[in-house]
Amino acid sequence: MKNLLLIALLILGSLFEIQAQSVLVEAESFQNKGGWLVDQQFIPSMGSPYLLAHGMGEPVENASTMVEFPESGRYHFWVRTKDWVPDRKETPGTFKVVFDGKEFSETFGVNEGWQWISAGRVKVGSSKQLKIELKDETGFEGRCDAIYFSKDKNDFPPFELEEMTAWRKEKLGIPPPESAGGFDLVIVGGGLAGCGAAVAAARQGVKVALINDRPVLGGNASKEIRVHTEGLEFYTIVQELSTEHYPNGDAGAIEATDTIEMVVRGEKNITVFPNTRAYTVHKTGNKITSVDCFHTETHVETRFEAPLFVDATGDGWIGYWAGCEVKMGRESKDEFDESLAPEKGDGMTMGNSILWNSVKIEIPENVDPENPLTLGWKEVPWAMEVAKDYKATRGEWFWEYGLLMNTIYEAEEIRDHLFRAIYGNWYNVKQDPENANLQLKWIAHIAGKRESRRIMGDYILKESDAINRPDFEDGFVEEVRAIDIHYPRGGEYDFLTEAQFTKIEQYKIPYRCLYSKDIDNLFMAGRCFSTTHVGLGSPRVMHTTTQMGVVVGYAAAVCKENNCSPRDVYKYHLETMRTRLDKIKSGAKFKH
Repeated sequence: MKNLLLIALLILGSLFEIQAQSVLVEAESFQNKGGWLVDQQFIPSMGSPYLLAHGMGEPVENASTMVEFPESGRYHFWVRTKDWVPDRKETPGTFKVVFDGKEFSETFGVNEGWQWISAGRVKVGSSKQLKIELKDETGFEGRCDAIYFSKDKNDFPPFELEEMTAWRKEKLGIPPPESAGGFDLVIVGGGLAGCGAAVAAARQGVKVALINDRPVLGGNASKEIRVHTEGLEFYTIVQELSTEHYPNGDAGAIEATDTIEMVVRGEKNITVFPNTRAYTVHKTGNKITSVDCFHTETHVETRFEAPLFVDATGDGWIGYWAGCEVKMGRESKDEFDESLAPEKGDGMTMGNSILWNSVKIEIPENVDPENPLTLGWKEVPWAMEVAKDYKATRGEWFWEYGLLMNTIYEAEEIRDHLFRAIYGNWYNVKQDPENANLQLKWIAHIAGKRESRRIMGDYILKESDAINRPDFEDGFVEEVRAIDIHYPRGGEYDFLTEAQFTKIEQYKIPYRCLYSKDIDNLFMAGRCFSTTHVGLGSPRVMHTTTQMGVVVGYAAAVCKENNCSPRDVYKYHLETMRTRLDKIKSGAKFKH
């Protein structure tokens, strides 16, 4: 027995020693990001935020950080990365790792799929510090998730997502979530729907936590994505959060972002939590009690507790984690008697878009406009099988992909396919001498998403509601925009879509579409509201979803005042809602 105890203690001691002799460095936590960007879009599929070298073909400035090690000596290290265009000789997104100013010999970003690549060893001197840099080689979307150091060459990092998530927390020493403080309403999602809900609730005396996983508010309307807003403004709050119309992908979205930030942050009852990603919910019975989140750069975890919650995530994450009934894809024609639905239901959704634009510049002296080889754009053979011979000088909504894929779990592949279309297209553009003075100005790295999960409420909006226009007693959201459903265009360019428009007159969307039928204290605002695929075709634009947010914000105030549920607002307090919302109707016409 004594021998067994001694062996156990020795094993335990060696495990603690290995733990003490290892260091995990998350790339998104680098002190100086340089020209690299934090990309958090694909956590559901690959497990973590990462750094992206989004240079539009020009290598970006090095990212760098200082790392403290438990002791000096030689450490084996692994780099988690991927080749985003696998199965080709040409690899676009390569980078090097630099230690204390010395470039390590191995090239990273050449492996298929997200993997931990065992690279070799590095020496940590007596200072127990090491400066690490990521050196982008191409400007073509290289990506690095993390670097792991260990004195044990057999201490391989885990691969499976669930195991890796627990391992990351252990290695980083992340403590249990700390309380964010007391709130009346927690809104997850900082797009216009979430912002509308936050402002409306705050002005009714509700203390709001607005959680957003990006550094700026506005969602698809933000300067990171730049989709122009459409739909009926209807309420004054929608007008306040709106700006003058700008073309898709235009720099006018920068001013729009500033306006959104100013309006939201001007409310004393709103606390904004940027770069904060929700990852799970806690429930008691049919009520959510809290949402756990982590900071996308520091990984510090926070718990948000409140009597009421709003899912404005777009992807319906809060409702999904809470066990709500959700739908994704197309319903059959018979299920809701919809003429625009297919005969048989399937998983098809509308796709994701990457917007981009170009600008005219002075032709550099070293460029011969008669010689396409000197027009200033490199060959991109890894992109040409997607772009083929297509030529355009800016992106539009119809640069859309992923309709036949899963827009949540295959979102990185969808985004990357569009990157290839854009870069290959630009190579074609630059082969024409008349385009010698054109230069890529901006490409989004965050995808604009149209459709994914929809959370079911007490009512499901469908085609007949937009066409027949019933006078819902709780029809507090109104719209006149055509039913607009996207389909693959077909032909050789698979990154382009077409739209089928069905004109309609002004119709109402019932409040019952904006709260969950399964979870007693959950609202929905935005494209994850209760609707069919066809029903989503008209109201998925941002002025309409902002209206949804405004209605939900007012309903949350009624819930607080009466200590009641979102469903009770419909049952007992519709007149209160109607009276209050009437006071902020703008009378605005459809804005495109």
